Amino acid sequence: MKTFLLLAAGVLCGSVVKAQTSDLLILKKNDKTLRTFFPGSEMMFNTSARYYDAVVRNINHDTIFLVQYDIKQVPTSLGVYMLDTLGTYPFSIDYKDIVSFGKDRNKNFDLGGSGGVLLGGGSLIALIGLGTWIFTKPNTQYHASPYLVGGAAVLAGIGYLMTKASVKKMVLGKKYTLQYIPVK
Repeated sequence: MKTFLLLAAGVLCGSVVKAQTSDLLILKKNDKTLRTFFPGSEMMFNTSARYYDAVVRNINHDTIFLVQYDIKQVPTSLGVYMLDTLGTYPFSIDYKDIVSFGKDRNKNFDLGGSGGVLLGGGSLIALIGLGTWIFTKPNTQYHASPYLVGGAAVLAGIGYLMTKASVKKMVLGKKYTLQYIPVK
């Protein structure tokens, strides 16, 4: 009797509850799949109007339903800060309006951050070295070595190239394509 009731409850629940299917978006580079977007995945992309960083709620009939979260640090009564979601902003966009995608942030090495440190530090050391060349006498304690100034300038140049290399976006066109796959 117990098995009959469990079987009947399973059949009734199965006929009432239906999962809503969602379509898929696939980002490809030269016909090689880079990312697949489905409900729950994060998308960082640009349209002709602005930049978006949101979570996919659903993809249905060429429309992507997204939600953005406004997360800020707020103080508690104990004087420490915690992250709090101040608001959610649901919106939808047609997938054909997407112009480019941002690079993934889940990399092991941050090329842009390291390049910025090299650029700033190398520029600072080179400027201080040049200042000592101008305001001190040669062969004194505070006169900078030309190797120090040249090496700092080289490091600043490498840092500049690293920051420029990290800013590249995945622009849809010849190399990158976005494919819409309806799921039935």
